[in-house]
Amino acid sequence: MKKLLAVAAALTALGTAPSYAVPVTGSATGIFVNPQPAGSTVTGVGTSDFKYGDNTGQNSPMNELSFAGSSFNGQTETKFKVGTLTYFNGVTVVGTSPLTVDLQLTTTFTAPSLGPVPSTFSLSLVVTPNTGTPAENADYVLFPSSYSSSTFLIGSTTYTVKIVDFENVMGDGFLPSDGTQLHVLEGGRASADLYAVVTSQISGVPEPSTWAMMLLGFAGVGFMAYRRKNQPSFRVT
Repeated sequence: MKKLLAVAAALTALGTAPSYAVPVTGSATGIFVNPQPAGSTVTGVGTSDFKYGDNTGQNSPMNELSFAGSSFNGQTETKFKVGTLTYFNGVTVVGTSPLTVDLQLTTTFTAPSLGPVPSTFSLSLVVTPNTGTPAENADYVLFPSSYSSSTFLIGSTTYTVKIVDFENVMGDGFLPSDGTQLHVLEGGRASADLYAVVTSQISGVPEPSTWAMMLLGFAGVGFMAYRRKNQPSFRVT
């Protein structure tokens, strides 16, 4: 009994302990690829400066996204800045802008010495109807809360890159509470730092605390079986 409780306590502590952090340093770059739907009015595909939407007769430049990568010095399981996204919200003809475009982020690791690691994230380009307040009319860029499909090894552990949030908005923009959307006022320009994390917690894999709870359940089942086995039996004669 005491041994079972000791094992359960150890598993609980293991499940709540933070993952072992590995230092990561390097630099990041990014380009825009695969705008959808095909046939939208776009320029700059395959570069870090992407423009979209037919602005003919609109007296406004095209919508524009640009990405400036940066160097980083952090550790796994802790977010760090990978670059700055700048968004200009222009006036364009309805139906000429793509709904999504992929940000192909390349993190080049110098420590550990992994070289370039590509990661692709689909950005949603949301156009709002201009029927409300300036804040309500602001168009925005949204990134998903999903991991990149690219994985890589550090030692014997499999890692991936996940975009975490926008921070430090400058210009005519603002963030909602979760930080995954960069809103920019009509005709305005704003920039925000983009943060990512190198993590071993790949979607679909239980967290350590989940494993601990499962093992605690198994231990409880074993304990009940142990009690039943050792209870005295009575026979009626």
